[in-house]
Amino acid sequence: MAMISRGSKRVYIEGDDLDRLTALPISVKHQIQERLSMEEAARMSILSRPWRHVWSSIPKLIFSSQFCQRKPLIDVIDTILLQHNGAIKTFLLDISSIPPSKHSVIDQWMLLLSRNGIMYLTLQNLQNAAPYILPSCMYDVELESLRLANCIFKPPCSFRGFHKLKSLSLLKVVLLLDNDIAASFLWMPYLVILQVNACSGFPNAKIYAPTLSQVYFLTRRSETLDLGHYMDCRKLKAVRLVSSKENQEKAVNLTYLLNCWSEIRDFAMDSYYLQSFATEAERLPAYLNSLKVMTLYEFDFDDEDQIFSLLRMLIISPNLNDLRLVLSSKKRNVGMEVNVVNHFEGPSYRTLGVLKLESLKVKNFHGSRIEMLFVKFIFASAPSLLKSTIFIEDVESVDQSEYVKITKELMGFPRASPTLKMYMICDASKLGILTQEGSFHDGM
Repeated sequence: MAMISRGSKRVYIEGDDLDRLTALPISVKHQIQERLSMEEAARMSILSRPWRHVWSSIPKLIFSSQFCQRKPLIDVIDTILLQHNGAIKTFLLDISSIPPSKHSVIDQWMLLLSRNGIMYLTLQNLQNAAPYILPSCMYDVELESLRLANCIFKPPCSFRGFHKLKSLSLLKVVLLLDNDIAASFLWMPYLVILQVNACSGFPNAKIYAPTLSQVYFLTRRSETLDLGHYMDCRKLKAVRLVSSKENQEKAVNLTYLLNCWSEIRDFAMDSYYLQSFATEAERLPAYLNSLKVMTLYEFDFDDEDQIFSLLRMLIISPNLNDLRLVLSSKKRNVGMEVNVVNHFEGPSYRTLGVLKLESLKVKNFHGSRIEMLFVKFIFASAPSLLKSTIFIEDVESVDQSEYVKITKELMGFPRASPTLKMYMICDASKLGILTQEGSFHDGM
């Protein structure tokens, strides 16, 4: 029987006690619970009888580091997995608190996942000294995302790659590849993102990934990374290369690689890779017309090879918008330099022409003469420059008078851009200086 309450146009159905939440489709209920912690999702089962088993069929299970501090952890996860109904598409587990003697239990969980439609797998093991060995059952699964930390990747001899994998992230992972696997390419035709951080056994692994778009190699190890395996990845948009200089022995031919990576838009590298351009002076790589952002780590203005390489990169990047330099943090005797050579003037560098830079960021700025000359060169060569941000992090090594002198000189440089805003970012309280917009500033 329909009834209309006084003063309201809303219609109520007598006897209909079905609440709005309960009436939602199961997929929407799962989306609600996926935004809650595991404990909160379980508590929702007391709302009403239809909600009692919703959380047990949620396709996304997140056992965060906070959740994994509870005791007894293994029994809790066992219970949740045994009571779970339906596919488990996403699974994140922090195994740092599980002792190596119990890793066989994790193997059983992985076997269960391999039979229940797992697509996105993350195993975190940052605090445990003993790495976890990914079991063989996971190499036959059609994963779309795999993130491993402090694990051992030891596939069976028959393994030839993850054919549906789109994202692969490895942190402190040891790769133990059979000779037959190492000699052939790992087939990952849909791989888009590859992140490798402090891994061993990886440099000679060959990956066939024609759709690869983002590559991040943060390698601190004693092996030489063979980037030649990625020369056919012609759709690369973002590349980040950082490696220990003292551990690299084999020269890297970046000129050849950049000729293959013509669509790159975001390129970051440290001083080792940058210096390789200085040894490839016979020819420049093809113009990187798509490059918009370039970041250089551990850049040293005292190293002429790095300066020469930086200028070469500017020449071949006519559409560069954003230049970021993270300078070497080694101490400098600012103000005591003599016979400083200005590498940023003269006919040889006038071929750079007009720069299209819109943003310049320099971290660990010391105020040395060559650093000042570089900023002066950029200001005079970039009519589209909108913002320049100078980070002076080691403020304690610069007294107040020296800081004021550096700032005034920077502010007085000629500017090709009439709209340029310059920011000096530091802890001004240590210098007893009031912050002012466009000159002294302690934030963006």
